[in-house]
This record gives sequence, C-alpha cells and structure tokens, in this order.
Amino acid sequence: MEFEIDFYKNSSGESPVEKALDQLKVANIILWRKALKGIEKIKRREYHKEPLSKYLEPGLWELRVKSGTDILRIVYTFQKGRIIILLHLFVKKKQKTPADELNIARKRLSK
Repeated sequence: MEFEIDFYKNSSGESPVEKALDQLKVANIILWRKALKGIEKIKRREYHKEPLSKYLEPGLWELRVKSGTDILRIVYTFQKGRIIILLHLFVKKKQKTPADELNIARKRLSK
C-alpha cells in the first residue's frame, strides 16, 4: 500500500510547494524531474530512509534531491491515514539546512 501525497495549503488555499515546483520547472528542468521522481518514490515505505529521505526532527523529514551542484530539499510530514504532506521546498546553498528554512516548515506543520 502506498502513501498519498498532499501539499500544504496556506489560508488563501495556495500551495507554496506547488508554486515553487512550477518555478523550478522553468529554472532547472532536470532538478524538477528528479524532484518529481523523488516525490513518487516516497509514496513507498522502502524509500523513507537515506539517501533519498532523512529524518530531521520530530514531525519533519526531508526529501533529498541532487542534480550536479544543485541540491533541493522538500520538507514533509506524515499524517494518519498514510498521508504525506509536502510543507516546504528550497534549494540549498550550504552544507547545513538553514534554520530559517526549517522554521518555515515548523510553522506550516503547526497549522
């Protein structure tokens, strides 16, 4: 049985992750394709581990996608009923995940 993928939506009903994916498609189609493949893979439990997926902290995991020197992260959470909610997407510039990027995901998780 697979997990269902859903996108976080803000109070206006918009999905920042879907919007970021649309922008990524224009900016870097290779990274966009790899991101979509990664999203499809995390539907299956066997991919909920490194190197594709990594636990960050209680309630938060990250999907890890790389293409050349570009590193993309999609922070997500699990909900009851085998649902994965994609909370936040960003392109990493440094080795460590920036605290402000994690804070965005934390705020969306708490809503």
